[in-house]
Amino acid sequence: MSDAAQEMRDVGPWGQAVALSFRFLLLGAIVIAIGWLVSNIRQVPSDSQAVVVRLGAVSRIQGPGLLLAWPKPIEDVVLVPASARQIQLPITRFLDSEKESYTTSTFGFTPSDTPRLNGGFVLTGDSSVVHLVAQIFYQITDAQAYMIAADHVAPALQRLFIASTVDALASRDLDTILVARPEIASRNDEAARRERLRSDLMNAVNRRLQDLSEKGVGLGITVSRVDLVPSIPSGAKSAFDDVLVVTQEAEQGIAGAHTQAELTMQQANQSKDRITANATAAAQETVSNATVATASIAALATGEPGMSHAMQASRLYYDRIGPILKRAGHLEVVMKDGTTHLLLPGTTP
Repeated sequence: MSDAAQEMRDVGPWGQAVALSFRFLLLGAIVIAIGWLVSNIRQVPSDSQAVVVRLGAVSRIQGPGLLLAWPKPIEDVVLVPASARQIQLPITRFLDSEKESYTTSTFGFTPSDTPRLNGGFVLTGDSSVVHLVAQIFYQITDAQAYMIAADHVAPALQRLFIASTVDALASRDLDTILVARPEIASRNDEAARRERLRSDLMNAVNRRLQDLSEKGVGLGITVSRVDLVPSIPSGAKSAFDDVLVVTQEAEQGIAGAHTQAELTMQQANQSKDRITANATAAAQETVSNATVATASIAALATGEPGMSHAMQASRLYYDRIGPILKRAGHLEVVMKDGTTHLLLPGTTP
């Protein structure tokens, strides 16, 4: 120490000042160097993952926890969302100028005179128009690809979703997208297609993302959910309500006509049964009377045991002539040409 103090005294005040300045500068440089060496040592949050880039090439990908990396520009650390995290992306193309965020209460939109504000209207397979408000949720499956395409993920994903939506809705009619006509809303096939609409859109977007990955320009993401709120333009609802009212009135008229037809048929059947019964009774009575009236003739035809036909005819004559002569009151007998003629009152000889 005495030698160092002797040296400081020998160099004078200016020399001492220069020596102290050099030591402070050296200490500062050492502190700065240490800070630079530990500048890329950081804690990766639990909802993120780190992509370590060494001299322009991806070196490794590390999950949550303490990250040890060389300082810049040797290694650069880029934080991206973790693969389990769902990232929300509203489809701004489907929002008009008066809306700034996704909403779940959309109904009754009116087409604008400015074409660029009608981006939310999509044509369906039956030439109807549907207004859509949508948002999608995606997850990162390839952190490296996502980091490279980070600035292009949102616009590319929006274009892919719009293209998939146009294709999906063009293959469906209005009633398989939303409940526009309550009278047919309960059909099983249409209800099932309405339930599959969101999953079909999600699968269509993921297929397009897979195609990009196979071409080497993947975005490193996959869509995990699609939220979609379809609605019909204002004016269409009242038109569908009018159609529903007319349909219900027509169904009521048809039901009334069926009821009246059933009543008329029942009355006709009753009349038919009554006429049939009367005709059957009259026929049976006529047959019975005819049977009684012809009983003697039938007996004469069949004959009786021990009697000839002449004897039976004479018997029948005597049985019938008596009542007839009793009704006449008096008789006149005329002999003509050797033949006896019986004249009854009022007859001409």
